[in-house]
Amino acid sequence: MNQIFRKTLSTRHFDLDWNRHVTSRTYERFAYDARCEVLREFGYPIELMLNTNISYVPGSTNVRFLNQQFVNSEMTVESEVYGMNDGTLLWKQSIVGSNGKKACEIETTSTLVKDEKKIKIPDLPKLSVTPYQFTIHPKPTNQNIVEHDYYIPFSDMNCFWNLPSDSIWKIFEEGRFLFFKEIVDLNLIKETDSTTFFMGGEIQIYKPIEPGTHVKILSWIESFEKIRFYFRQDILDSKGNLLASMKDEQLFVSLSNSRPRRAPAAFFDKIERFIE
Repeated sequence: MNQIFRKTLSTRHFDLDWNRHVTSRTYERFAYDARCEVLREFGYPIELMLNTNISYVPGSTNVRFLNQQFVNSEMTVESEVYGMNDGTLLWKQSIVGSNGKKACEIETTSTLVKDEKKIKIPDLPKLSVTPYQFTIHPKPTNQNIVEHDYYIPFSDMNCFWNLPSDSIWKIFEEGRFLFFKEIVDLNLIKETDSTTFFMGGEIQIYKPIEPGTHVKILSWIESFEKIRFYFRQDILDSKGNLLASMKDEQLFVSLSNSRPRRAPAAFFDKIERFIE
């Protein structure tokens, strides 16, 4: 059985988002912090990486949110890591509350890179699990989409001078807001006592997203059900090259009591033409 590494952290007041619970990016930051501690155990502390020009490069992610949290929640990140044949690291992580219930599950990849070459860590357990199989498909050519320009701030990059995963998640979150503001009208949230919770999703990274550049966020809806829909986004560079894609599950809930509810008819009427 592979070794499980554990690290405990606590949520803070500034982790709350507009939906009044801990933002999804906090879980990714917790998971990243735990990954850095695991790398230390295998001989790659962050001090060494920075001093020897080794970069931590994030990869694709599948994430599920299982139990929403509030402030001052003590969370334990349980991490397993596997070494793939090409040097890629496969991480399987669970973030567990003090009551023993899982709040989040994250499976993601990353690489350590020096002089544009992947570093293979010799003592890592060999891959003994099947990596998640992504379901994101290319955008249909005749699909109605919403397109927005977005600037990638230099201030979003980390100590390795690249965008960490939580900054990439932020781009997609911004795209969702821009879509809803333009197509749905954010005032509909209060008028219908309805919001949507981000229940999980797939994020695939194809090429690095460079800080200080302009990108386009393409947004549409893959499918729609009574109480949820699956939102699709692509990020393109200024030349039209695909950099990253996301497919996320959004669950309709009552804003006042956070319980699932049917989608308001007014919402469906506004977004119908953007559904595959």
